[in-house]
This record gives sequence, C-alpha cells and structure tokens, in this order.
Amino acid sequence: MQRTFWGRLTVLDLISQASEINALLSDDEASEQRATVLEDSFEPCIGQAYDLVLMWDFALHLSDANLNWLNDWLDAMLTYDGAAHGFVCHNATRGLVAKRWGIAGPDQLEAESGSTELPYRHLRGALSRGLPDFQIDKSVLMKDGRLEFVIRRG
Repeated sequence: MQRTFWGRLTVLDLISQASEINALLSDDEASEQRATVLEDSFEPCIGQAYDLVLMWDFALHLSDANLNWLNDWLDAMLTYDGAAHGFVCHNATRGLVAKRWGIAGPDQLEAESGSTELPYRHLRGALSRGLPDFQIDKSVLMKDGRLEFVIRRG
C-alpha cells in the first residue's frame, strides 16, 4: 500500500478577508470591487482543480445567502471526484469560538482557539441548501459543538 503521495499545496488565508468578501458578495452594486477582491484572493487557485479543499471554519464566516457563492467556488475548484472538508455548527444556540487551523504533520491537524466568536452558525440543513451541487458524505459531531463534514458532488 502506498503511504506517501505527491501533490501541490496551495494555501489561501481567506478567513482574514472573510468580512470584506462577505460584504462584497452581499452588495449587488459592488460587482467591480467584488471581482477585484475575489481575483486577488483566489489568484493562486484560478484555473486549478484540486482533489481536496480544506475550508475548515470558512463557511462559518459567510452569511446563509452567500453559501451559494461558496457552492459555485467549490464547483470550480474541485475535481469531479474531489472532496471538501470543513466544519459547521451542530446547535444554533451554542456559540463557537474561531480557531486557527493548520497542518502540524503528515497525519495531524492543529487548532489554536481564539477569543472571537464565529459570525454565523450554519446548521447541517443550511449547508445542504446552500451547497446544492454537493452532498454531505460523512459527518462527525465534535466535542466543541462543531459538526465536522466531508462533502462531495451530489
């Protein structure tokens, strides 16, 4: 069995730009600004197809209305058999604190807790409605109230 794979890793720090992206996506009159910010933010990915997208808490920085934009972005970025991994909220009444996610080693993720609450609390149903081209393949409830998920094309 092969234990090592080669690949290309592209890292985008979109969470630091999420409030600006979210505001532009919500503003119908900001189409020129939106195009510039999105091109600048996603420039390393444009024209690429990925087998795996690790979006972690990114969806929890977008409003319900903007999940459709995330659907289109994932549709453009993922290969046909690709998957995306992330987290949503399991219980809308429970606040979730933002975390800084990272890759600590070949088989280990790392998360440092912050002090800021995440702005949106999408539940599994909202994620499914907001990402109509994808379906939840697997999900696991985490101790902190996040629902970890893997989605694939529907």
